[in-house]
Amino acid sequence: MTISQIYIRNIKGISNECFKVQLKAQKPNLLVAPNGFGKSSVATAFSSMNTKRIDLADKDHHKENDKLAPELSITVDGRKLTADRTKNEIRQKFDVLVINSGLTPKAKKHFKGAVSSSLEVKPITICKIPEKVEFSYKAAEAKESFGQNGKILPNISSLLKDSRLLDAIQGSDLPKFSQKRIQAALTALIERINQQNGTAAEISQWILENCIDDFRTIPLLRELGNRLVQLNLSDSEVEGFLAAYQVAKIHSADPKGFTAAIEWLKYTTVKAHYVELLSNFKSSNWQWSKVEEFKKKKTLSITFPKAHHLSNGQRDIITLVVQLHKTLYGGSKKPLILVIDEVFDYLDDANLVAFQYYVTSIIEAYKEREQLIYPLILTHLDPGVFFDFCFNKHKIQINYLQAKPTGKAQNTLRLIEARDNQEQIKDRLEKYWFHFHIAPCEIPENEWPNNLPQDWRSSGEFHNYTQSELTRYLENKNYDPLAVCFATRIAIEKLGYGLLAQDNQKDDFLETKKTKNKMDFVANTGVDIPESYFLLGLIYNTNLHWNQGRDYVSPLSAKLGHPTIRQLIREASISAFNK
Repeated sequence: MTISQIYIRNIKGISNECFKVQLKAQKPNLLVAPNGFGKSSVATAFSSMNTKRIDLADKDHHKENDKLAPELSITVDGRKLTADRTKNEIRQKFDVLVINSGLTPKAKKHFKGAVSSSLEVKPITICKIPEKVEFSYKAAEAKESFGQNGKILPNISSLLKDSRLLDAIQGSDLPKFSQKRIQAALTALIERINQQNGTAAEISQWILENCIDDFRTIPLLRELGNRLVQLNLSDSEVEGFLAAYQVAKIHSADPKGFTAAIEWLKYTTVKAHYVELLSNFKSSNWQWSKVEEFKKKKTLSITFPKAHHLSNGQRDIITLVVQLHKTLYGGSKKPLILVIDEVFDYLDDANLVAFQYYVTSIIEAYKEREQLIYPLILTHLDPGVFFDFCFNKHKIQINYLQAKPTGKAQNTLRLIEARDNQEQIKDRLEKYWFHFHIAPCEIPENEWPNNLPQDWRSSGEFHNYTQSELTRYLENKNYDPLAVCFATRIAIEKLGYGLLAQDNQKDDFLETKKTKNKMDFVANTGVDIPESYFLLGLIYNTNLHWNQGRDYVSPLSAKLGHPTIRQLIREASISAFNK
């Protein structure tokens, strides 16, 4: 299933937006947009759903006006699912989990009305603590109940405390054990076994040679016994049958008590898992979180020290990891939409690797369970930062939320393709069209690609086009982002060229490849270059080498949409072109 559209109305900063996306199951799906765009509004839209409707907090209504009806819709394989104040079609088909940092302010009153405040990380509740109930089992009583040869029964006391038992009994229809047909067959088998003489090992061998097929005709014991062997909880097929027989008999004697004991085993398994998980993060310089039981609330939670005892990266990575693992214990079989709301804003390279490792681990866990998971990762980061780590660029799905200019960049894209594919004009395009040069250049008509504007045969006319698009960009009109990239590059190179005092330096500058290298050349001459010239490398260093199918426009548009970038480009263009 593919989610192809997200529609949001009247939630936080979004009044009415429709996002065209391609969200794939079992893949990391990046939703990229600049800071201030409204990514938190997208996260709020998903987190505000309960199973029946959208239930917004007062502060999350658009313009804080609760009369504006909220709506979230997703389109899945062409079918629209909607959640609003009266219904929730999304939660009928999907589970939804939103992960964020959990950071919250807390005020504390002191003597005489004084108030102090601090930042705290909210505890993460893992699960309810069930009543402590253990299985009603004593090995000696089980052997005595079996009869003369009860010695052949394995002692399953340790098995009943092993978390693997949960996997073994999953799907087993234990109530069938009480059926008359099964009981009659077992009574006959047990009578035959008790008529034998010999050691426990000898009688087990006799069972294997004489009546193993009789055990196999009882599906409940056959399937449960085989799973016990597969999970290394029993050493042989016969031992597996005899262990399965005892497990089923415990259930038959007290079904409610058995179920309660299973719930307690699940709880201790989950608790042990989180204790081990957190131990992986312990080190001498990390004051870390811990697993705590709250007896009054009857909850198991992960608690954190005060925010100032944790770095932002430490806080974010443990919040992410704990909540990711929480998804594995929900018990639901529905596909999961997992929204990760920029919890990695402060992660260094090591923690970024950890983040990607845990996300991919959860994806693999869902694959093993044959369940679908849609990880939606809201980020302002350039997707390129992920390609060097666990998220392989052949698996990652990149979606840009910010609307991109359409159609305007087609000719510029063809020029980029021509520069890399048309050998006869490649060097001239690189030198005179793609970079600043004091001399104009014109390519003869017979060499010029037919799919490009004829007036662009002149480098000067092409640069006139890029500057006109730059003006449109600065005036907030529809523009060609690639043309703005070219114009910015030309502006910065022209300014750098103008800082050089000697003619031989200027000649060397024009022959230097790449804008970054040109600016380094200027700096190495001892000239004091404004810092903004280097900062705009975010734009002019955009990779403009042709790659079929690559989206050149969206990532560039996302960067150009930032108001500070716009102001830096405005200042550089005024300095370069208005002199």
